[in-house]
Amino acid sequence: MRIKNFIYLAFAAIVLLPTLGLADTGRREHPARQVWEELNLTPEQEAKFRDINARHAPARREHARLMEEVRTRINQELLKDRPNRNLLAQWAGQMGEYQKRMNIASVNHMLDVKGVLTPEQFKMFTDRVSIGRN
Repeated sequence: MRIKNFIYLAFAAIVLLPTLGLADTGRREHPARQVWEELNLTPEQEAKFRDINARHAPARREHARLMEEVRTRINQELLKDRPNRNLLAQWAGQMGEYQKRMNIASVNHMLDVKGVLTPEQFKMFTDRVSIGRN
């Protein structure tokens, strides 16, 4: 269960952390801003985060696109009067492979993030997003 929670943490970092560089639009503060403030990041750390997120963004988008393609195929097949179980099983396996790749990419992203934070900051970060909890 810990790896699942770690993946959720990685996803949260992928989705939430890139918002820091955005201009104030008058909307409510994004939850990531609060986390970054709690971590008391230096300007250099913030810049490194932006770079890490930019480097990982293309892979995130590609994994999401591939997953959506297979999900669409599965849904279309399920709507048929006589869905092909073998085809559905094949696509389910394909989704599993894409999920595995996405999880590995998320772990690599988090390892890059860990390299930017001090041990205390990373501990605070993982505590904040409930890593390792059920």
